[in-house]
Amino acid sequence: MKQVLGARGEAAIIDVTMLGAVGVGKTTLLASMYEQFGNVIGTADLALVAERATSVTLQGYINDLHRVTDTVRAKDGLAGTGEVREYLFQVGRKGRPPLFDLRFTDYPGKYLISPEIDGSNMFDRAMNRADVVVVAIDTPALMERDGRYHNFVNAPGIVIDTIMRMVSIDTPRLILLAPLKCEKWMATSDGANELADRVHRAYRPLLSQLGGGAVRARTACVLTPVQTVGSVIFTRLEEEQTGHPIFHFRLKKAGLKYAPMDTDQLLRYALRFIINKYRTNDRGLVKTLWESIIGTDLALANAVYEVAKDCRTSGGFAIVQDHPLLISERAS
Repeated sequence: MKQVLGARGEAAIIDVTMLGAVGVGKTTLLASMYEQFGNVIGTADLALVAERATSVTLQGYINDLHRVTDTVRAKDGLAGTGEVREYLFQVGRKGRPPLFDLRFTDYPGKYLISPEIDGSNMFDRAMNRADVVVVAIDTPALMERDGRYHNFVNAPGIVIDTIMRMVSIDTPRLILLAPLKCEKWMATSDGANELADRVHRAYRPLLSQLGGGAVRARTACVLTPVQTVGSVIFTRLEEEQTGHPIFHFRLKKAGLKYAPMDTDQLLRYALRFIINKYRTNDRGLVKTLWESIIGTDLALANAVYEVAKDCRTSGGFAIVQDHPLLISERAS
């Protein structure tokens, strides 16, 4: 029956899951991505429509982001979520019934570092089902004082182990390495290259494991920095008496408003992979035949091309490990 009708229910959902420790900016990044949906899709024959609850929640986050620059002491983003949250979108062609569901999962960073607390099993479930994983990296912690607080803030060892447990399952996945709060370094080409080099060095154990054996054939990896607020820049690092770091931020210039940059790049790479994965999934004989007849496959291939043509691969951005599901070619 599955060969005829294709996957149903949970098996038919394509998942994107945020991955990162406490306070690195996962929720801020997710809200910024949502705000870019319309700009990224443009005139392509592609629609991403949020379910009502998702739309209301993410719009609230966006409203909060627009206020982070209103105070004298600018913030670097939103407070994190206190519980696991799922955001659902229906994906299809414009003006037509949806083809599949896309689910974004966000969770409190404490679930990553405290597996014994209630609810951490939901984190494990989200990771195991993820098709795309967005690794949120706190850039000041990675870069300042030669990365002295990188392990403390970003918990890279736990992140790497989490990914390696996940990719042991035989299914295609995209790992997006997303340095956040990186405005200071992305302001110059030298700074952007320095950031890219530091990410490669700090996450070399992960990249080495993803690039070997059976994992290599089924895993893509892209480096895509995101300036989630844009108008706010890191200025200095202080240490509390306990030794914990305090990162300070300020507006680049008085009067500037929330102005994220490069959020679209992460979304473009994710959509390339997601749509191509849907196209190659087992949709069943009936659905596959019908979508071929009405031109859906052709339309989706062209949508991938339109979304992907503005993907950046230099200036701090890079396809670290390619994969067939990142291919984007205009269909004839």
